[in-house]
Amino acid sequence: MIFCHITSFRRAVRLALGGGILALATVLASAQLPESTGRDRAAHDAAQAQSPGAAAGPAETRKPMSLLDIAELPRVLDPQLSPNGRFVVYMLTHADWNAGRAIGHLWRQDTRGGAPMQLTFGAGGDTPGTVRWAPNGATLLFIRDGQIQLLPAEGGEPRALTRHATGVSTPSWSPDGTLIYFVAPDGRTTDERDRDRRKDDVYALDENVKTRHLWSVTVATGAEKQITSGDLSDLSYRLSSDGSLLVVERAPTPLEDDRHRAELWTMDRRGANARALTQNDIEEIQPEISPDQSQILFLAETNEKLEPYYNSNLFVMSASGGTPRLLLPGLPHAIDQASWAPDGASILAVANMGVHSEIIQIDLATKEWKALTAGDHFIPPTWSVVPSAGQMVFQFDEPARFGDAWTLPIPASRDAALAAPVRVTGAFDTLDRRFALPRQEKITWKGADGETIEGLLFYPIDYAAGRRYPLVVQMHGGPSESDKFGAGPGLLLNYFPVLAARGYAVLRPNYRGSTGYGNAFYRDVVGGYFRNMHLDVLAGVDALIKQGIADPDRLVVMGWSAGGHLTNKLITTTTRFKAASSGAGVADWTSMYAQTDTRRNRMVWFGGTPWQKNAPMAMFWDNSPLKDVADAKTPTLFFVGENDVRVPLAQSIEMYRALKSHNVPTHLYVAPREGHQWTELRHQIFKANTELAWFERYALGRTTYVPEQAPGDDSTSSIGRALLCRNR
Repeated sequence: MIFCHITSFRRAVRLALGGGILALATVLASAQLPESTGRDRAAHDAAQAQSPGAAAGPAETRKPMSLLDIAELPRVLDPQLSPNGRFVVYMLTHADWNAGRAIGHLWRQDTRGGAPMQLTFGAGGDTPGTVRWAPNGATLLFIRDGQIQLLPAEGGEPRALTRHATGVSTPSWSPDGTLIYFVAPDGRTTDERDRDRRKDDVYALDENVKTRHLWSVTVATGAEKQITSGDLSDLSYRLSSDGSLLVVERAPTPLEDDRHRAELWTMDRRGANARALTQNDIEEIQPEISPDQSQILFLAETNEKLEPYYNSNLFVMSASGGTPRLLLPGLPHAIDQASWAPDGASILAVANMGVHSEIIQIDLATKEWKALTAGDHFIPPTWSVVPSAGQMVFQFDEPARFGDAWTLPIPASRDAALAAPVRVTGAFDTLDRRFALPRQEKITWKGADGETIEGLLFYPIDYAAGRRYPLVVQMHGGPSESDKFGAGPGLLLNYFPVLAARGYAVLRPNYRGSTGYGNAFYRDVVGGYFRNMHLDVLAGVDALIKQGIADPDRLVVMGWSAGGHLTNKLITTTTRFKAASSGAGVADWTSMYAQTDTRRNRMVWFGGTPWQKNAPMAMFWDNSPLKDVADAKTPTLFFVGENDVRVPLAQSIEMYRALKSHNVPTHLYVAPREGHQWTELRHQIFKANTELAWFERYALGRTTYVPEQAPGDDSTSSIGRALLCRNR
């Protein structure tokens, strides 16, 4: 997952559904989506055991994946189970090359089998992550063009429910189905609109933001009512199971850098009797009220002392206030999501265990936990518990099945036998029959200090033991994340199936600072960011060289955001890599501190701010890639979004101009309209094409790469022109 820059999985919950991996829903629906039937555990295990690189049919019938093949893969997003457990509704996206982005529509799948049914259409698509079932199962809500739409569950024409002055988000039904709650930013004032019209629009930095408030809308009439008001901004909320109580995450401002100042509040369903439950310096996320309304659970990246920067942990506190209790202080993993079991005696959760994630059950009385799933898979941030159906619904992102929807019964008790997950959708039934996919394998090695490091190895499609291959090291963002089995987000930007098809091995190391390996491993970045992570990467490369897999003379390194930071560190530390690509990476931690939209974690990493008295300036500078840039020799590409506020353009400019001053081959490519995560199709294709040509030129010593073109484009496009110029 080299493309995501998220301080933890909690950021993934907010971000993952905003982009998604491209899919060709319309074509697949008519020609390639077979009937889907449930599978028992034995069938699931058999599918998992099958080598991802082994053909389901004759090997010669499976073709190597291209960039366009990846762009047009199906992607299932945000599966939602009906209250009676009979249907799953989900979004399926497709690549709209005219719009230049992914477009998604809603589909419905019967959990007992049969063909999926497309529910929504329209050129603009619908907003990912917003579909929700009405409590009676008769109606669906979703967001289109910033407003809530209602749609009969059997299909038909949607109707707009809201006509709010600003775009709405995070809609949810009241338990009786009469109201829908949502969050929306305040609208612009008459004076502000008049100033905009006259272009009298100078603004104050960090002050030109709009507070977000909680609203409700009556389903029968469309009448809207504001629930919260004032200066605090509502980040998230959750209704109690009977609809009488709200728990709301409220911050002083909607700015990213103020999220750690948010507190949990409770109030009745109309917004009355509001009171703050917490008062600390950490962000509590995903709050949920227990079935008996006596307790509230939440996740936070803290320890039992509420100190910052720990693996995401599960906390429980009284609904009347008091000190939050860390539920599993000895858990060696990170908790990504959590929800109460219907009886309130246990909590169900998704745990990050390094290269895989699993659903677990936690007994509140004994504080013991057990895994309910096991396998080589990643569970994306779309897992949910549906008490009325007695089921959970979620996705397994697997090596040969990139995110189908599954269900799993909620255990009746802590002693209940493990049930089998059942696959519901079949969006990827033909994937490993149509394409030659690389084998994915967990590998381990020792870091320079003896610490065990874990990662994933993707074998070349033509792998043969005893032969050495060029190696591409792909490094995830965060750094508080971890790479896992499956495709992960940003597939078109890391395109490992294409690399494997072109003869590269791909290593994804979960270096020091990654999540899921305990707090000491996670906090290695505290007190000096680049303490061990770059050494862990080099040790992983050495391990593959020692095993006879990697060719030491054909090494490539690439990463985005925190992976870009690490790329910049490596190219200024060693000359072993023949080519590199750094996306949205840091150059100077001191200037970055002022430029970025979030500083909280950086203050922890470096022991303070650059602005305080006796500031730890040496710590900032000693960990800045710019400090040793005079030693860089690796030909390096830089990519950044023009509107990136997380790792702004200026950082890439510093690295690019520094390398250029030392006559190191380099280019900096800036994508208009893009923020920290690139979403436009042609920008993503351009990046991949440019990197592939660069790697072949400097790591393989050839200039024969032919760029792929988006449908309707030709060699005179920006991709073709750029590569023709670079390869002359």
